[in-house]
Amino acid sequence: MVSLVDQDRANTLIAACVQLIDKGDLQGAAKALKEASALAPENEGVKNTWYLLQQAEQKSPLLIQLKKYLEQKSQQDGEDALRYVRHHQVQANEAENAMNLLLESPGLETLDDKLTGALLQRPAAQSLLASRVSVAPTVIFEQLWQRGEESFSGLLAVVLDGSAWRRQDDRSSAQRDVFQLAIGKMMDAGLEHPERAMQAIARLLAVTAKTLQDLINQDVFDVVLSALDVREPPALRSQALLAISKLLEITQERGERMLTDFVTTKVHERKCQDLIIAFSAAGAVFPIIPSVAATLFLTEGFIQTLVPMLHSNTVAIGQRKSHKLELAALELLNAACIDKSCREAIRKYCIGWLREVSRDRSSGSVSSIGTLILAKISQSTAESSNTDDDLVANMTRLILVSEDVDDKQRAVEGLAYSSLNPKVKEEVVSNVSVLKKLVNLLKDQPVRGPLVYGCLTIFSNLTVYRPTLSDEEKKMSHLKAYADASKPRTEDPLDDDSHVTARCKTVLDLGVLPIFVKHSKGVSAAIHLLIVRIFFSISKEQKHRGPMAQQGTIGLLLQLANGSIAIPNQAADRVEVSRVASHALARILISTNPAHVFSSSVPASSATRPLLSLLTPDLSSQQRDLLPTFEALLALTNLASIEDNTLRDAIVRLSWDHVEDFLLSSNVMIQRASVELVCNLMASPSCVAKFGDGTPQAAKRMQILLALADVEDIATRRAAGGALAMLTEWDAAVRAVLDKDRGVKVLLEMCEDDGMELRHRGLACLLNVAAAPGDVGKRAIEKIKDEGGIERLKMVLRRTSDPQMLGLGVEVLKLLA
Repeated sequence: MVSLVDQDRANTLIAACVQLIDKGDLQGAAKALKEASALAPENEGVKNTWYLLQQAEQKSPLLIQLKKYLEQKSQQDGEDALRYVRHHQVQANEAENAMNLLLESPGLETLDDKLTGALLQRPAAQSLLASRVSVAPTVIFEQLWQRGEESFSGLLAVVLDGSAWRRQDDRSSAQRDVFQLAIGKMMDAGLEHPERAMQAIARLLAVTAKTLQDLINQDVFDVVLSALDVREPPALRSQALLAISKLLEITQERGERMLTDFVTTKVHERKCQDLIIAFSAAGAVFPIIPSVAATLFLTEGFIQTLVPMLHSNTVAIGQRKSHKLELAALELLNAACIDKSCREAIRKYCIGWLREVSRDRSSGSVSSIGTLILAKISQSTAESSNTDDDLVANMTRLILVSEDVDDKQRAVEGLAYSSLNPKVKEEVVSNVSVLKKLVNLLKDQPVRGPLVYGCLTIFSNLTVYRPTLSDEEKKMSHLKAYADASKPRTEDPLDDDSHVTARCKTVLDLGVLPIFVKHSKGVSAAIHLLIVRIFFSISKEQKHRGPMAQQGTIGLLLQLANGSIAIPNQAADRVEVSRVASHALARILISTNPAHVFSSSVPASSATRPLLSLLTPDLSSQQRDLLPTFEALLALTNLASIEDNTLRDAIVRLSWDHVEDFLLSSNVMIQRASVELVCNLMASPSCVAKFGDGTPQAAKRMQILLALADVEDIATRRAAGGALAMLTEWDAAVRAVLDKDRGVKVLLEMCEDDGMELRHRGLACLLNVAAAPGDVGKRAIEKIKDEGGIERLKMVLRRTSDPQMLGLGVEVLKLLA
């Protein structure tokens, strides 16, 4: 029989249960009702409330599916619940109740982990977990750790998300708890999934450094640095690298001292295990704090005893070689190569051992890293032209036969260093197997793959031309050599223009350029810059430009030049990519028929702005290079040959100020190119107006154009004559010519020129001015007669056999008669 006390307690619980059901806390209601049922199983109120609870639960498909799954462990029920969480809107009370159910279950199945992780993306579930963590952080940490990666990631997200917490003090406390628990996990022997704990450490350090600062001590450093061991999985090492980077940033000098203490203590132990950890840690942090790491590396006695230490350890462990120890030492040496003093020390004390291990075929990793280090220290010295033949042979062998991606990557990187040497360039370009392998590597790698940069660097080194020095730069080079008491550097004949052009042709013939285009989306400015530099070098030779256009380079160059492809780097990088791309584009457009290159989908107008950008100086250069300007003018001239006045008008509108200045340039080639452009633009009325609109500026331009028809350079005279022939078809322009004292004289002198093309153009100009209507034509005829035009024309026609020119001359004489 139930006592009155139990009946009263049961009734109180029933009332509380009803309130919890009304609030949507079905988990809490079920808990209260279970207690009431145990006290008074026959109580009608208990039975009725169970019915109310069931009714409420039936309104939530998620809770029904989840309870069925947890009770029966049916895979289908669990997948249905997971699908519901991922694809349906879950009410706050549903998410909270579901979270309660999951936390109270053992949750060792894979589906439990997925369900927990999915629910912890809901704010209500996050808030519930936050409250649980505040009460029992260790219990929740262990529970979700055991459950799996998604559950633990959910915990970490809650701890880092401020919106899940009512009090920020509780959140800070939870962050400290999780950090210490993760450090403790890393200290457990035989820990499974250590990368999970290290990820927590790295993320907490990245987001909540201030909260954790007083917890960072030598133990924390030891845990993280030990995880950089080359024997550990890459996933753990990458997370540890993130963590140590943040630790050093937070602790500054204190952290540097702890790092130094860790490494020196391990090295002094001189045991294989300790040495591996010490070398691994030092190598990993070298790029992060190079000056501190270099000081540690160059500590008196360390580098001098490194190789003997490796040999003695080999004897001590009773093996011919300890590849893991060698690997750790090589990783350290490889990282140390970023410092000049370290490179010199490595070259002095380790080069013999490096040559030995680079030839060791029993371990691809050891051989490939040794080869890479030799390449780096070889190229860092004045004797870099004496690259070891065996070294190159070893790199090419690794590229061709190695099946390990990391080994192949190191070999490619080493060849990228070595291919700065002209002799190596010739060896590589003559090795068809290696070239094809590099092409296949580019084909097979993802666009962000690390091998891509190395392969592109090799092709860039093969194709790059020696910079052309101005006379002033040559003088400065000799003066510098004199000041340094050294001989001026002699240029390697294997790197002269003829050799580079031949290498460019070999690369072009590989058909690799479309693959470069493939690797142009979503990559860094460094990749884009390598690609456009390769295109730029190959385009130097006129014969290469047509095949380049056929291989799809113009579309990419237009996109990079116009900034259509986003480059996630600094503005300076984007500017350089754009300028080099524009220059390569200009070269190709000089030598290709625009009608064959452009279409309605890629109009010729898309090339206008990139070409015009080359008319202005490169602000990053100390001395102006006029070659880009010259080649841009030639490309614009070719574009202006298209029968499209809209395009010509755009060129006139956007480029005129620059072109007008270039007409007076002291550089003959720039002046000639600008006059040729003006000649082609004369088909546009907007260009004609620049010379014939009656303004003082137009009169000045006409005077300049007439003067250009009388300069020494025949090509400039010819272009100016062509411009005048087209210009004088307009009455306003004829009037402008007649207004100049030497206008008609210049036209007659063109007719008397030794060059047939200029004579032809001169006769066309005379006919145009003499045939002008009205008073302008009468005035022109009088001017021609006053200059002795009739006799001079007769003399010209006596030494002319071309029927077309004779016809023009006869027409002029008729008008003059």
